[in-house]
Amino acid sequence: MNKKIFSIALLSAGMAFTSVQAQMAKQKDVKLEDLMKHLNELFQKGDDASKVELGKEALAMSQSKNESFVSMAARVYGALEQDDKAEAINKTILKKFPKGLQARSEAYEKVFGDENASAEVVEKGYTAWLKQFPAASFDEKDRGIYDQAAASLASLYFKANNAAKAQNYITQLKSSANYASYASRVTAGLIKDNNYDAALPILEEIYASSLEASKSSDPKIKNGGNARAYGSIAPSYAQALVEKGNAEKAVTVMEDFIKSSPYAASSPINTITLAKAYAKQGKELDAFLSLENFVVKNGKNADIVKEMQPLYNKLNNNKANFDLYFASIEAKAKEAMVSKYKSEMIKKEAPQFTLVNRDGKTVSLSDYKGKVVVLDFWATWCGPCVMSFPGMQAAVNKYKSDKDVEFLFIDTWQREENYKDLVNEFMTKNNYSFHVLFDEMKDRTKATTTAYGVSGIPHKVVIDKEGFIRFESSGGSADVDKVVNEMETKIELARKG
Repeated sequence: MNKKIFSIALLSAGMAFTSVQAQMAKQKDVKLEDLMKHLNELFQKGDDASKVELGKEALAMSQSKNESFVSMAARVYGALEQDDKAEAINKTILKKFPKGLQARSEAYEKVFGDENASAEVVEKGYTAWLKQFPAASFDEKDRGIYDQAAASLASLYFKANNAAKAQNYITQLKSSANYASYASRVTAGLIKDNNYDAALPILEEIYASSLEASKSSDPKIKNGGNARAYGSIAPSYAQALVEKGNAEKAVTVMEDFIKSSPYAASSPINTITLAKAYAKQGKELDAFLSLENFVVKNGKNADIVKEMQPLYNKLNNNKANFDLYFASIEAKAKEAMVSKYKSEMIKKEAPQFTLVNRDGKTVSLSDYKGKVVVLDFWATWCGPCVMSFPGMQAAVNKYKSDKDVEFLFIDTWQREENYKDLVNEFMTKNNYSFHVLFDEMKDRTKATTTAYGVSGIPHKVVIDKEGFIRFESSGGSADVDKVVNEMETKIELARKG
């Protein structure tokens, strides 16, 4: 995840900007993207002078006639922990812009927020909402919510077994530049409900358009919503093809998709989808080998093993021992993983730090001299951090009796005044046994993240017994086995020094 300076979804952290003047928000015809760059630069600095300048910019933005600037002002004040000013601005937005973005968004939630409402009731509310907030009243870049509404109504009518009504909204979506992206949300629901008859014709169309977009030489198209949707559309399309008896085409779709990206190839779901397509063709050996190859390259995965065992037994007429076989494959996988991570090892002195844990006790890195220490920089708002936590908990459990290994989860980049309460609630709710430390939140120049050069979270660091950083990595994974395999390999390599 990119570094989140404060809760403004439009901001892009770390973007360079030069030759800016103070009070940019007051400049005539200033562009929002330029102002965002300026604000990010000020937040990156984090010093007192920059905070004063941010306050001035927020004041200027709050007086704007542009709703986006006013909303930005509230968020800047919130990030500066001037919540009273942020709240005051937010209270005025609906009055100042009764037909604006926030008013439209709140009205949308009233229409689509009730999960128990029937398709007919939602459609009635949608019609009134559309009349109150016609798409033509908003800039084109702010019209995605109308496509989202059409996709939601299509899904609701499919669930209500009204295919004709649902198809009307699918047809409406076809005029959208991001048709494949929005339609894929509809087909995901259809696949979940095993409604392959309805899903397949839609998937066939959006698969073709998303594949074409992913191969476009135009960067705008290649990085657009349709191209990004290819990664979720291809497996769904292949699954629907298998279920409807076209395993041959499903194999072609999945083989092409897996070849297109190393990330696609490392997904157990994609590998299983391909294996099932092979098996439907009667190619059990190809199915089995694709699963075996995944294990060798990525390590053990419970879902992969579940698919492998019956294929192994069938191929061997139930006369071979799967456990013995898998142990040998797992050994090969371990050897390959050790070789991979050994080549990525670094050696640099780990910056010292002293922080406070959830019990209010002071904890220093020096307290764990002679141990392998794993640092996991995270925040409660960080999706990839949270996604990887089941795997990290499994890793913590694996080493809970090992006195030579310590995990420290450093909570950072929280802007909320009550961030400690949020962390405690999060840990209790999810039953995580992590040793959490709180980073310096207000003065980023003194933050542990700054000392470690962290630019995005989750960020993991493995420190050896001598106090040297041996591994650094960013990003998260929901694959528990993958997380555990990676952490175990890195810890054991660091243990050896």
